[in-house]
Parts: sequence; C-alpha cells; structure tokens
Amino acid sequence: MLDILREGPGWAVINKPAGIATERHFQYDTVEARAQLQWTREGAKKAGYVGIVHRLDRPVSGALLLARKKATLVKLNEAFAARRTRKVYRAVTDKPLPAAEGELVHYLGRTPDRKKAFASTRPVPGGQEARLSYRLLREAGGLYEYELRPVTGRFHQLRVQLATVGAPIVGDLAYGNMRPVRDNVIALHAYSLAFPDPQGEEVEVIAPVPEYWPLPQLSD
Repeated sequence: MLDILREGPGWAVINKPAGIATERHFQYDTVEARAQLQWTREGAKKAGYVGIVHRLDRPVSGALLLARKKATLVKLNEAFAARRTRKVYRAVTDKPLPAAEGELVHYLGRTPDRKKAFASTRPVPGGQEARLSYRLLREAGGLYEYELRPVTGRFHQLRVQLATVGAPIVGDLAYGNMRPVRDNVIALHAYSLAFPDPQGEEVEVIAPVPEYWPLPQLSD
C-alpha cells in the first residue's frame, strides 16, 4: 500500500519508498502499479486512473504528486511547466559542498546509453541548464546533510550536480559514492512539495525522512 500524505479533489501526494520506479514498467513493482491497484474499486470493470505528474528516480524517496483524474493531470502539468511549484530535498554526502550555502549551475547532457547524465560548467551540444541552491543543515560523523532547492528539473540533476563538485550523494554508486545505504537506495529524499491545486489553493506537503536515513532525523 502507498503511504498517502495528503489528498485533494483529483490528486494525492504519497511518500514514495526508495527502491521502486515511479512509472509502470512491465510487471515490475512501481508506484503507478501500486496506485492503480489501490485506487481500483472492488468489482470495477475499469482500473483506477493514475496520472504521473512528475517523477522521482528509483533510489529516491519522498513527496510525489499523482493525479486521480485526467483533467486534474492537465492542470497540474500546467503548474509544473510554469514553475509554480516548489520542491525541497534533503541529501546526505560524505564530502562537503564548496560552501555552507550557495548555488550550483551546470549544463547537463546524457551519456550515449541515456542511463546517466553528465554536467559541464560550459554549454554542451544538446545540453540543458541546471540550477539549484543549497545550504548545509548539519555535519556529524563525517557526514553532511544539505537542503537542496532545484530551480530546474533535469534528468538526475541533483545527483550529477553534487557529484560534479566532488560530493556525490551517499549510496549513489552510479555517480561515484561507495558508502552503502541499502540496495537500490541513495540518501536523497524529496522532503517537501508545494503546488497550486486545480481549485487554486496553495498546498504544501512534507514527507518525513525514512527510518534508515544516515543521520538521526532533525526536529523541525
């Protein structure tokens, strides 16, 4: 069962578990497959509708918005496209970022197999600008916990930008970190999500960090 943090007319925000993909893929366990099963009424001839508004990578946990109606999906997609949303992440690294707080700006491209991203400080052919701000929340036991606020939403953006400046996220073997968390899990969590719902109300939802987080949970 999905952990539903908040629901509204035609939408739901869940606390996505790390280790599963967002979108349905064959018969694999995914958020979309779980939601469809959970939202299909017993005896119904038609499966419950699940609209993917945005995505979180398979090893990432946290707040994920789903649409339960097609008309709602359209409106939410418009809000995301217009950048009328706000996402805040938490990440743990075992190397510090360049300063206690700052901004990272890169140009991102994709590797030939399309499975990973790479970042450059200069424009690259076919690349997209990626921008995020960060601040250090705490340091303990050789680990650093950061708050990340992406301005753009690119493929693997947070993961590759932090790795490019020498601080790959804990558990992210794909981008050079060798300290394990759990299988198919990295220490990156979508902590809060703010968005305008289709009725115009500003919604903000916070997703508690998972119990396996490398540092004890902060009290907010």
